[in-house]
Amino acid sequence: MGPIRLLAVAALLAAISIAHAAQTGNLKLDVMGDDGAGANNPAHVIAADGKEAGQVIAGSSIALAPGEYKIVLPIVGGQIVKHGVAIEAGRTHTVLIENVAVLQVSVKDKTGIDPGFGVTVTTTDPPHTKVASFISGDKYLFAPSQVDVHVDAPPQGYDWHAVPLAPGHRALLTLDEVAKAELLVQPVMSKIPLDSSTRVVILRAGTQTKVAESDPGSEHRFKLEPGDYDAYVENRSGKGKPFATAAGIHLESGAKVERTVPLD
Repeated sequence: MGPIRLLAVAALLAAISIAHAAQTGNLKLDVMGDDGAGANNPAHVIAADGKEAGQVIAGSSIALAPGEYKIVLPIVGGQIVKHGVAIEAGRTHTVLIENVAVLQVSVKDKTGIDPGFGVTVTTTDPPHTKVASFISGDKYLFAPSQVDVHVDAPPQGYDWHAVPLAPGHRALLTLDEVAKAELLVQPVMSKIPLDSSTRVVILRAGTQTKVAESDPGSEHRFKLEPGDYDAYVENRSGKGKPFATAAGIHLESGAKVERTVPLD
């Protein structure tokens, strides 16, 4: 095939491509602009015959034949449905959705890279039912609600409680390199410090797993990773209670917390 015929074929293919493009239109899904763009909830595009014509994620477009479509966007806790979405040849129809919430958990290690830790989202009320799970760095669309969020960052994970997911807003939870928290456990009897006659053991909340301990001395001060702990105080003074516990001590990254434990 000579050069002239190759040019002719290329021109014909280009003309066919242009003609095909002119016969289709575009559907663009806009969910809260940049806040929702890239969310891992693909919308289903349903043609008039009830068959799925394709899928599109927030911030992206899909080419469709002219006609009328239904858009079904699954979100965590429900779905958004748009009827009568008309597609015209050579034009873009932007479907705007704003009455959803966006949740994104961003984790960065010392090098600034997201390791991709597991994220679990649960209801705030007991029994804390799981509603979603994904990987840090991902972005998901939710029905407006309030949730608890746990990320499997070492050493024992990290939690956010009662995170509001408001319609039209993005909840961005950021966990950079975690700073240790400081916990001071103060055993007392008749409001008088009893550090020199007590031993304190720190346990992971709700378990018998020992994290740290402090023998009798001037004070019982601990540097701990963020998380939830119980404190067990052993009284060696021979007076008052032989032991006491302080349960459910929640430590945020970098926080300084003091817990008084009466031994009367």
